[in-house]
Amino acid sequence: MKDKFQKIMNSITENAEHRMNAMLAPEVCGYDKEKMTSTIRFEKKEWEQNQRGELHGGAVAAMFDTAMGVSVAAFSENDVTTADLSMSYIRPFRGQAFRFESEVIHLGRTLVRVSSKAYDEATGKCLASATSNFVRLK
Repeated sequence: MKDKFQKIMNSITENAEHRMNAMLAPEVCGYDKEKMTSTIRFEKKEWEQNQRGELHGGAVAAMFDTAMGVSVAAFSENDVTTADLSMSYIRPFRGQAFRFESEVIHLGRTLVRVSSKAYDEATGKCLASATSNFVRLK
């Protein structure tokens, strides 16, 4: 499983300095193959901030999509694409680093359902939650 996560992370960063996933610079912090859970970390970048210095909502959505997509790809052992994404913002993303904890809820033949919560790394407070469906590609 470690090799699968590493392969996905390498594909994000190889020759892709101007692609969204590479610019977000996700880091795998941990995973549990049996529970199909993972933790992906992101550090706040200047370009992701709104005028108040908080993470822009679109950047948060991209982080959720990336964190859940990496997890689904690793656990399903397929390339995947996002079918839908639903988010609820709870508090502003004011910190410097964030952990996105994702869980695969249903691993179907075609669709994979996943949920995730984002936490401020320093305070441990939950900042947002999301659910998504991904399509397994052949």
